[in-house]
Amino acid sequence: MKLIHKLIPFWLSVCMMMLLPTAHAADEAVELLERMNHAARTLNYQGVFSYQAGRNLQSIKIYHRADEDGELERLIALNGPAREVIRTNDKVTCINPEGRQINISPRPLGSGFPSDLPRKVSSALPYYELSFQGESRVAGRNARELLISPVDEYRYGYRLWVDTETDLLLKTQLLATDGEVLEMFAFSSIQTDVEIADEKLQSRLDGDEMVLNRTDKQSSSDIEQQSRLSRWDVTWLPEGFSLVALQTRLRASNGAEVEQRVYSDGMSSVSVFIEKILSKHRHLQGATQMGGINAYGNIIHSHFITVVGEVPGRTVEKIGASIQFVDLDQP
Repeated sequence: MKLIHKLIPFWLSVCMMMLLPTAHAADEAVELLERMNHAARTLNYQGVFSYQAGRNLQSIKIYHRADEDGELERLIALNGPAREVIRTNDKVTCINPEGRQINISPRPLGSGFPSDLPRKVSSALPYYELSFQGESRVAGRNARELLISPVDEYRYGYRLWVDTETDLLLKTQLLATDGEVLEMFAFSSIQTDVEIADEKLQSRLDGDEMVLNRTDKQSSSDIEQQSRLSRWDVTWLPEGFSLVALQTRLRASNGAEVEQRVYSDGMSSVSVFIEKILSKHRHLQGATQMGGINAYGNIIHSHFITVVGEVPGRTVEKIGASIQFVDLDQP
């Protein structure tokens, strides 16, 4: 017995020594993510990257400049219909000449390119495990590979390649629970620390008819107030997800009012759309998937319910099944 008591402190110290490298690696990974976010916002860079979701492959040219006025960015579609995106800080303008339409939103648009990195990674860390996977080359640059694995089956994982010189994100993969690559973004060429002239950030596309759609940022108190007035309740969410946006002034093409709720854990997000049924028209019922995007549709209390997110199918289905109508007139 005395021998056992003497060995306990020894084994405790051994266990602590075994844990230290893991804790140190996690801290180092968090620091890298922070530097990566900082680099995406503050560096000047230009290049070409590809974005693949399912069978769809896009090639996009990007110009990004950071100066005393903040961030300015221009993205140009190199294949398919001519399209451009102009971003000034948090305002995004999408230009589509075929539809003669411009949409403005303060939320980052698109997926994968460096400036669209999650801004609240720290709040998501309890629900993901971080580990380094070595080094490799992307777009002719040395990059550290970082694996972000979810702790449950309700969210996807990520694999990131970060430039060892500038900390800029060079490549990402969105991973299913079985490791399948669902979406991928990767630079094929990139230049950093370059001068980006004003004309490089100005659109070359024309559109005679323009429709402006503006969505303002919401405060947490505004979201909470609107949530209390809503007749709908989402009774299940994956741990760590919370309501980050709620709109009730949207309208469908048939004039029906639409309520939109956005839930996020800081890395992944899910949108819930609730639309009053005014007339018979086709609507998603059941589950569907496109790349890493899953959607689930149902009818509850004479309303179309649609749950869409870059999360596994089981997640949107379980959230959709948990939605309940609340009768505010009942005590």
